[in-house]
Amino acid sequence: MSGLIALSFCCEPKMNLSRGCRAAQRYSPRRGRRRRSARLSSRKCIRSPQGSASARRIRPRSIPMIASRIEARAVVKVVAVVLVALAVALLLQHVVLEVRTTIRWLFAAIFLALALSPLVDLIERARVRGRSLPRWLAILVAYVLFLAGFVFLVLAVIPPIVREVEQLGSQLPTYVKDFESWASNNEQFRELNDKYDITKLLTQEASQLPAKLGDAAGAAKEITVGLLNNLIEAVVVLTLTYFLLLDGQNQFRRATARLRDGDRDRVRRVAGRIAAIVRSYVSVNVLLAALAGVFTWLSLELLGVDLAVPLAVLVAFLDLVPLIGFSIGGLLVAIVAALHDFPTALIVWLVLFVVYQQLQDRVIQPLFYRRAVSIQPAIAIIAVLAGAQLAGILGALLAIPTAAALGAIFDELWPRDDGAQDEAVASAPDAPDAPDASPPPGGSAADAAAPG
Repeated sequence: MSGLIALSFCCEPKMNLSRGCRAAQRYSPRRGRRRRSARLSSRKCIRSPQGSASARRIRPRSIPMIASRIEARAVVKVVAVVLVALAVALLLQHVVLEVRTTIRWLFAAIFLALALSPLVDLIERARVRGRSLPRWLAILVAYVLFLAGFVFLVLAVIPPIVREVEQLGSQLPTYVKDFESWASNNEQFRELNDKYDITKLLTQEASQLPAKLGDAAGAAKEITVGLLNNLIEAVVVLTLTYFLLLDGQNQFRRATARLRDGDRDRVRRVAGRIAAIVRSYVSVNVLLAALAGVFTWLSLELLGVDLAVPLAVLVAFLDLVPLIGFSIGGLLVAIVAALHDFPTALIVWLVLFVVYQQLQDRVIQPLFYRRAVSIQPAIAIIAVLAGAQLAGILGALLAIPTAAALGAIFDELWPRDDGAQDEAVASAPDAPDAPDASPPPGGSAADAAAPG
């Protein structure tokens, strides 16, 4: 009876039976367990009238999206991103403004460490009783030499120049009287003096000049005292420089070891190029400044001008300022030479100065800077002007190596496309064919290059 019921259930109209239903018919009469499983299997194996696989798939219901809702969400996301970016920018600006002094000290210490690194390496390689000096001792020796040079610069240049300026101010009325006596014997100048009252104006300015020169000398002394008052800043910078020279390379390697292989190699390569640029720039600049100082000293000794050593040191120091430093130093020396022996000493100095300046600009600087810094002259001028406007003399000193370092970073991030340059050369109009320079059989290249 139960078998008939199962058979009638599986054979209902409009229903398709599978193999499971036939198995249920075969085994359901024997045991109750199989009977119950047959019922379940028969219910599961009931197929839809279509019987196609595509009919059993559940098609997703399309939900219409409102365009205004999408636009509102996009606008909200864009506004949120902009607000977050502005908040981060304002936070970074606040942080930079708060720690700008520390950042300036850190950059000064890095530059000073790179500048002193060749000297420290040279001292470290020196042999004392068959042993090389430890690095910490080499750093201290370099510090002593650096500070001794700075003290010599201050003591050798500023006090003699201040004394000479004060002496010049005290003797200037005498010079004015001599000028008046000469002008009274000159008819042409007497006519100009009667018309424009030149002598009276010169006398008034000469009477006020000693006070002005005294103020200038006092200002120079105040600058020196101000430098000494910044002792804390100097100690901090020198301390940072000491630790950078002592273990800076190992610290940099440990810091970049966390990067991925490609990024680590790129960062280390760029850092190596920047360090080489700064070292070469400082070495070349110091050498050129020393040459300018020696030239000035020899010229002034030849002319018999007083203050030869202080003026030579001053010119060497000013020559460290790019583009205009040597010209300013030469102008100061020209004023002193004119006061010493006018016009002979002035003319001789101007001739020697122009010749040396042309030699330095066209021969010496390209020869040394070719390997040190690869930078275009226009970029160098813009960098010096921007650095001087941002940080004064220190910014002008650091402008060229900073621009060269940025160029090295740009070359690493966006390398030059030599293929595009080759295509540009190839697309240029064809030049006339050059004569065949290949040597004839049995001849040399010089014979082939020789005319006719």
